[in-house]
Amino acid sequence: MERTHYERWIEDCINHDSRYGKFTLDNIRNYQYKKIRETMDYAKKNSPFYREKLKGINSYDIDSLNDFAMKVPFTTPEELANKPLDFLCVPQHMISRIVTLKTSGTLGDSKRVFFTENDLERTIDFFHNGMKYLVSKDNRVLILMPGDYYGSIGDLLKKGLERLGCSALILGPVEDSLKVLDMLNLRDIDCIVGIPVQIYQLARFKSSNEKYRGIKLKSVLMSGDYVAKSIVKVVEKAFNCKVFTHYGMTEMGFGGGVECKCISGYHLREGDIYFEIINPISGEVLPWGNEGEIVFTTLTREGMPLIRYRTGDKGKFKTSSCKCSILPRMDYVKGRILEEVRIEDVNIDIGTLDEAMFTIDNLLDYKARFKKGNIIQIWVKSMDPKAPVNQYEIEEALKESLIGNLIREEKLIIEYCGEMEDIEISTGMFKRKLLFYLF
Repeated sequence: MERTHYERWIEDCINHDSRYGKFTLDNIRNYQYKKIRETMDYAKKNSPFYREKLKGINSYDIDSLNDFAMKVPFTTPEELANKPLDFLCVPQHMISRIVTLKTSGTLGDSKRVFFTENDLERTIDFFHNGMKYLVSKDNRVLILMPGDYYGSIGDLLKKGLERLGCSALILGPVEDSLKVLDMLNLRDIDCIVGIPVQIYQLARFKSSNEKYRGIKLKSVLMSGDYVAKSIVKVVEKAFNCKVFTHYGMTEMGFGGGVECKCISGYHLREGDIYFEIINPISGEVLPWGNEGEIVFTTLTREGMPLIRYRTGDKGKFKTSSCKCSILPRMDYVKGRILEEVRIEDVNIDIGTLDEAMFTIDNLLDYKARFKKGNIIQIWVKSMDPKAPVNQYEIEEALKESLIGNLIREEKLIIEYCGEMEDIEISTGMFKRKLLFYLF
């Protein structure tokens, strides 16, 4: 098996010397174990929060990754929101970028995430190497994500692409799909990077308008939200190219993992982040292949290291090897642990609904709200308002999904609520979710 550039990059990150044997998963885990202990020492020394959080827990008492999971407590988003400055490990004059994130679970408090110049450089390096799967020298890339500010995701991605010899143009989140399609025509773009639903909308408009039928791309990367397979199929067909997905969040330093050309899960940022999957109730680390909550520990973060940080995202590791390398993979992240409802033995979340709803040809977007009485209210935005998406189309699409039997047996009621006034322009900071109204 020919080794990929991404695998070679991870090998370089962990300073593996090939003279001492073949690069293996054990090399990665040994490196991560070492870096976890270093991170614990660094955080306890420099962060008031971790000095108290890890009181009585010494890195030299951690003798394995399993021991780390047994002895070291989780860090929660609520703790980060309550006292963000207490997480800092460097003087504030060393901070190059601050990102403020609203959170619904802390009575209006905001999470603030701090990055030094070295932290930003690590992310640029990840983007530089991860994007090699999608593009090559002299390709033109259109970035449909926020990039107005220094250290923003668009800015960091642009810098990573320029190191590849690509030209990158930051346009920002899509506000007018037709204007973006015009730009793809005029600028001879090879690759676009953007938020899944916004790229899906581009694909729908392209497929319905003869003017844009000739647009073809080399690749598409979707990031900033969960990605339904139904969205991927629409985009692949419209642009006649491979569609890659990326998983990350601001707290990770924007980047967490990216797909290779096999399109079968995320290859993780193993040199900078250690991932675990836990039982969200007991906190126990789950065996590979079991779905649970994603938890991560930063290994190289300078400004604000995070140790066993609970993301609230639902995911699992893939048990089979990728065709391209020895690197482990995470399966596609499908939603939030706390943003789902269970009816009988079926879990319903935004990912379940997305898979069905985005198969409707005339649908641009929708929002859904769960209401007492096992009712899901749905509002839609139709591409052609003269022939709007209707109740029948919605029910027929949902009957083909995991919740189909619940609908047929009238254990779940779909309530069509009409057209949305406008499509919300997402920046990727807030992910799509199933809303709840329990009164």
